[in-house]
Amino acid sequence: MLTRILNALFLTTARLFLVAWIGGAALFIITSIAEQRTPEFDSIDKDRLATIRFPLYYLYGAFCLSTAILTTGLAIATTPQGSRKKLITGFTLCVLSAFVAGYDYVAVYSPLQQAITPPGQVRGPDFLSLHKQSELINEVHISLALLAAILICLPARPTSAQRS
Repeated sequence: MLTRILNALFLTTARLFLVAWIGGAALFIITSIAEQRTPEFDSIDKDRLATIRFPLYYLYGAFCLSTAILTTGLAIATTPQGSRKKLITGFTLCVLSAFVAGYDYVAVYSPLQQAITPPGQVRGPDFLSLHKQSELINEVHISLALLAAILICLPARPTSAQRS
């Protein structure tokens, strides 16, 4: 009985944090695009906004994905052996998403941030290439997280003991 309660708690937490990350990332992307396209902000303001907001985006993503990975792992440990396949796949997708996001932060975002610091400076030729790379990498890691959320949010098949 305790194992079932813990399993439900772990699954609920994993689901909550995956959905919070995907929704938060979508909102962040929508507002960031709107800020970059608005004529009310000059290039200095846009650069400042990027250097303020993006570190928080990556921190929030790291927190949500780490929590989802931990609680999915605990859910796997408290799920009956025959019902783990879907959760293991979701767990693997979460880990891949976190790995891709970490790579993006270190290898792509950090150089991008240096390119706009101090704000308003002329962007070098690498900026556009890094920016396109970051867009693609973010699409991949958010898609991986979405697939993980879909798998982890699907209801479990009842075991033979639960059907009787």
